[in-house]
Amino acid sequence: MEELTWARIILALTVMIVAAISDWRTRTASDVHWYIIGLGGSILLGWQLWLDGASWIFLACLLLIVLVFIDLLWDRPGIFEDGINPLPLVLYALTVLAYGYLSLEHYGEDLYWIMVTIPLLFIIFFVLYQFDVIKGGADAKALIALSLCFPIYPLIDGLPLLTLNQPAVLEVLPFPFLVLLNGAILTLLVPIGMLIINLLRRDLRFPHMLFGVRMDLKEATSKHVWPMEKVVDGQVRSMLFPNSEAEDDWESLRSVGVERPWVTPKVPFLIPLTFGLPFSLLVGNILFYIIGL
Repeated sequence: MEELTWARIILALTVMIVAAISDWRTRTASDVHWYIIGLGGSILLGWQLWLDGASWIFLACLLLIVLVFIDLLWDRPGIFEDGINPLPLVLYALTVLAYGYLSLEHYGEDLYWIMVTIPLLFIIFFVLYQFDVIKGGADAKALIALSLCFPIYPLIDGLPLLTLNQPAVLEVLPFPFLVLLNGAILTLLVPIGMLIINLLRRDLRFPHMLFGVRMDLKEATSKHVWPMEKVVDGQVRSMLFPNSEAEDDWESLRSVGVERPWVTPKVPFLIPLTFGLPFSLLVGNILFYIIGL
């Protein structure tokens, strides 16, 4: 049903763009964005299940996994924090039981794999966040929300542009995971953009020109940037990959007379992740294409 596919795309892309703009301007993205994507996507999936005449257990599993999604975004005490928190414990137990029944009755059906994909993606993204592979909480929440919005690969006539030798392989990798993968690949374009900017400005210092730009110190202190230089024993040293600890170095740079330090922008991963959504739709899976699948 291409109409539902387009509805998912418009919903997710619109909200992701709004969230990315918010994250760029304020370095925060409200959970409201993820609720809209997740709940909106679940409504579309429920409608699809209804049109397909799915058994009641599919709708029950969808309802439970939506409640799990809400619970993941809800900032609450842990299940075993300060005693036992019964509500989430009951929720997760019911979800496991429902999916167990679903597996017994409908294992192997197309709709079964669609429903199973959602909690599997929840677990994968949660684990990646816990192990700091996905750095930001907003990024993890966005991907979890996309798991509800795109439990199946959004196939559109003529897309993606990269044609695989085995087209069926395209659907093996869940679409939200492909968005994550392509978002990570798109971050590799940042050095190219920095290089072009610095060439135009004639700020030529390698390798700094690949990772940052020069900026007036006064302006830099009010921008979302990190200094790529620091003062050590009275000497200015380079720091190509700064972190949050570097934010305290502005005054020390001013004290030694640095007026235009090299800085690197704090680019939220939500931005390449947002670009990764249309990129995945239009281009497809670059890695699968390169290895010849």
